Amino acid sequence: MGLGSNFLATAGTAAVAGYMKNSSKPQSNAPGQQSQSYAQGGQYGQQGGQYGQPYGQGGQGGQQYGQVYAQGGQYNQPQGAASQYYSPQGPQGGTASAFAYGSSAQGAGSNNSNVQYLSSVLQQCVQDQGIQAFYTPQSVGNIAQSVAQSGALNRIAQEWRIPQELATEIVKLALFDVVLYVDDSGSMAYEGGGERIEDLKLILSRVAYATSLFDHDGIQVRMMNSRIEGNHINSEQEAMRLVSQIKFSGLTPLGTSLWEKILQPLVVGPAQQGRLVKPVLVVCITDGSPAGEPNGHLFDVILRADQDLKQTRYGPDAISYQFAQVGDDMKASRFLAELDAHPVVGSLVDCTSNFEAEQEEVQRKTGTILDPTMWIVKLLMGPISTAFDFKGDSTLHKVVNSIC
Repeated sequence: MGLGSNFLATAGTAAVAGYMKNSSKPQSNAPGQQSQSYAQGGQYGQQGGQYGQPYGQGGQGGQQYGQVYAQGGQYNQPQGAASQYYSPQGPQGGTASAFAYGSSAQGAGSNNSNVQYLSSVLQQCVQDQGIQAFYTPQSVGNIAQSVAQSGALNRIAQEWRIPQELATEIVKLALFDVVLYVDDSGSMAYEGGGERIEDLKLILSRVAYATSLFDHDGIQVRMMNSRIEGNHINSEQEAMRLVSQIKFSGLTPLGTSLWEKILQPLVVGPAQQGRLVKPVLVVCITDGSPAGEPNGHLFDVILRADQDLKQTRYGPDAISYQFAQVGDDMKASRFLAELDAHPVVGSLVDCTSNFEAEQEEVQRKTGTILDPTMWIVKLLMGPISTAFDFKGDSTLHKVVNSIC
């Protein structure tokens, strides 16, 4: 069952996942809040293994893609709130354990509507992501003011059924231009009985929706093979119309098209000319490993962009990457593991396993059910929020819970 099918199956269930660490939050909390760091963690997937290996088998040392931390303390919880972790039910237990994230939605909402608090969240992101060349404290404050007045936080929290404290993390999208890089190779249509295309539709629509709430410019979409492109997509309807035009065929020139269609024209070129307006978040959705281009070409273009951007006033953090897999192709899994483990490129990218693999491991390790919404939240926020960046950090805990 693909991501789209799971999305329908879990409708009405609010599965929440916190990829949180204490340092990711602004030190100046909203009134009445206190920060508490997570204490203990286990690994998601395998002990010291790499993403792409059979579950439960050890691999190379170090924390690799696909790990999760299952136990933790309270995080940024308002004083006196009843928020706490509840242990998963036993072997006979039902769907999942519950976790009141933050406090209540009402309590979190009062903080998240506070312009000063939102501004501190955004300013912390600017510092964490090294994008000071794009923003001044005043411009960050203006964004916070706009978000607070728009009601976007309440809207996405209600429609996605997530706590408003987690919705506050998503507001960081306002700082970035989002480019969705779509694998339109033939395998997307011919493998998996069409589920991969359905997954793509869901991802594209949800990304377009979330981005439109915080950035009226919308998202841009580029295909690996087709010349079809989308610009300023800011609604789910527009996203679906674009997908309906795609004819899935050809190979998977991941690196070639990334450079020719995104990095050079949308990032490196404008940066070299001093006219890059916002940092760029590239979200690549693929079902396979590169084909139709030299081996290692994707690594080469990422490193080339990194070096080119270092020579500009914006710096290398002007670009962030997410590589997410749809489908269950093991060759693709191994390639993403290689990408994630690369001694240089691995620190420049974020990788996300296909939904089914992550859901299976989350349930096995925590007894909880991961739903597609939270998979998409991780996909979006992983590259741009230290709260979701758990690679190489033994103190971070990924907490996945369901509130029925």
